[in-house]
Amino acid sequence: MTVLNAIEPRDSLIVLGPSKAKIRGGDAHAGSGAPWPEPMLRARAGVLTRSKVDGGGLRPAWLRYSGNFYRNVGGALAEAAVSGRLLILSGGYGILRADEPIAYYDRKLKLGDWPPGVLEDAVLGEARRLGAANVVTFVSASADYAKLIRRIPWETSEIGGVLVTIDFHGGGAQVEVPRRLAQSFGAWWRRSPSDYPPGMVTEVLG
Repeated sequence: MTVLNAIEPRDSLIVLGPSKAKIRGGDAHAGSGAPWPEPMLRARAGVLTRSKVDGGGLRPAWLRYSGNFYRNVGGALAEAAVSGRLLILSGGYGILRADEPIAYYDRKLKLGDWPPGVLEDAVLGEARRLGAANVVTFVSASADYAKLIRRIPWETSEIGGVLVTIDFHGGGAQVEVPRRLAQSFGAWWRRSPSDYPPGMVTEVLG
């Protein structure tokens, strides 16, 4: 039995990766939410100045991305976004709340862009703000997104970390891996373990 079966999604902080494919355009005005720590905001501003950012309007983060994960995830994504317990990792913005308005941008996450500990502290701080006992992340195993989650100091934290990846070695991984991650997330959110896809790997961190 996967450890996910023992974790209630609606009591957790959920972390997803972004996608290179994004929807352009948006509204002219941003909303406001709980402030991020100043070190992350400073680092974010520096990274965005070195990124390709389109001034064509803002969209909530969860509605900006349009890659294979986001095309396949279905209604679970909207429900998680509305719950206020969903974060999205971002090469340009670092850490995003699902409803945080963002511009169209093009930058892959490179951990070297960010001061050590800034993104890690932001994830743990958000979990504490929400009172989440666990942080459950669904990302590709090979990218810096997984490396970021693995290097969070879970062992010295009161919060549990779980990383869900896909073990897949066939052709078409750029399509199949995000599709299976979407299936994994949707099955967990719906509490339907019989729908977990082949190759799903659950890693307890810390």
